[in-house]
Amino acid sequence: MIKLFACDLDGTLLNDDHEFDEIIFNAIDAVIKEGKYFSFATGRHMHAQQIKILKYEKRDVFMVCMNGALILDPSQNIIYDRKMDKKIVKDLLETFPEIDFDCIGKDHVFIRANRQEHLDQFSRSSIWNRAANKWKIEDFIKDSIFDQSIDDILSHDIYKINCRLSDAKTIEKMNCYLDHHKDEIVNAPYDNGAFEITGKDVNKGNAVAWLCEYLHLQEDEVAVYGDGGNDIEMLERFKHSYGMSNGMESAKKAANEIIGCCKDYAVSKHILETLQKEEDNK
Repeated sequence: MIKLFACDLDGTLLNDDHEFDEIIFNAIDAVIKEGKYFSFATGRHMHAQQIKILKYEKRDVFMVCMNGALILDPSQNIIYDRKMDKKIVKDLLETFPEIDFDCIGKDHVFIRANRQEHLDQFSRSSIWNRAANKWKIEDFIKDSIFDQSIDDILSHDIYKINCRLSDAKTIEKMNCYLDHHKDEIVNAPYDNGAFEITGKDVNKGNAVAWLCEYLHLQEDEVAVYGDGGNDIEMLERFKHSYGMSNGMESAKKAANEIIGCCKDYAVSKHILETLQKEEDNK
């Protein structure tokens, strides 16, 4: 019997507009009504503004955020965190002074560039090109603090560092850096061309397993859903793992079953079907 459902958001649970809607809420509510647990398992940081952008309405769910670096309980209290070592954060920022990094803390994103420089960079990114018709670019930066020195950034706990690179030489240099520091940090991007850097051993699989233990559940009582590169460890770890037909090939290979496309609400439908089968088998 499944007692915890853990779902990636973009490309998995969310609709084609990368938002929550009534169909998705109905599935989450059905899980909660049955006395089971629901958790997001996302690379997003889920700051207050992020939740607003996703049009998320408050439910009693857990949130595995930042690829597993942080877990929030239904009251949004931190129950698990894996901060990045400040020495490696400092070294990364000093090694790549030219990169417009997002240094993500619990409530804010800290950025060395000034606001206009960051807006110009972000407006050229592929992620913004996909979202430009849906949201205002200013909405994405309301929790950002600009013109930060390295010392300013190091005065905060940093859980995750993001960047988007297009220059081949810089990408090669970054990949070499990551390989050289693989005992300290890991990169688990949701998509090709992105970098999502956290501390070593931070991944959704380890975080969901921790949540499972926290809730006194067995790992075979967990169902996980994902579509991207940052879902691989989670999909590989759990027996009941479900990939999306629209997902990356590596994610589909890691999953035990492919259930359909996010555009068709495959996850919401699968959750409701699972609940119904378990009810029928009682």
